[in-house]
Amino acid sequence: MRPAGVVLCGGASTRMGSDKANLELVGRPLALWVADALTAAGAHPVVAQGGNPPAPLVAEPDSTPLSGPLAGLVDALERHGDVLVCPTDVPTVPVHLLAALIRTAHSTSEPVVLARSDRVEPLIGHYARASLSMLRAGLRDGARGPKAVLDLDAIPTVSVEVADVLNVNNAADLAAAEAIVATRDIARPGAG
Repeated sequence: MRPAGVVLCGGASTRMGSDKANLELVGRPLALWVADALTAAGAHPVVAQGGNPPAPLVAEPDSTPLSGPLAGLVDALERHGDVLVCPTDVPTVPVHLLAALIRTAHSTSEPVVLARSDRVEPLIGHYARASLSMLRAGLRDGARGPKAVLDLDAIPTVSVEVADVLNVNNAADLAAAEAIVATRDIARPGAG
């Protein structure tokens, strides 16, 4: 069973100062870099959770806007069941990582599998529908992100290089992402 791909786009982008989903990296919006990687990894359908993503990405509204990524994750799980998620501001996420998250999720009974760079990445992972009650409970208790709900030491992870999960929060990060993309031999599907 294929998970839905979810580009998390609902943040306020306060550090960047502008909407990250539509911020361009090498002439292409960040959200589309992430959406292309999710699609190539086998997720279907691929949607944007929250925010105002660029076309042709379909936007699904947050039920409680600006309530944090945990609320968006709960919304996505309620709509789609199993989901493969990645924030819009991680345009260098590699297809091989996302595909490995799906494979690992299918080979474990654990409801969550996350990426691990120099730390666990709670917003880059595969969340099964079975995680929904735990995440809802955390949301009711006031948590804004999955990190506050999950036991990160007990969750299966897939290792990845730090550069592959670079979070674009400012102009320097965007320049670093451009340098990373420039070194890759294979262009993303749909990239022009």
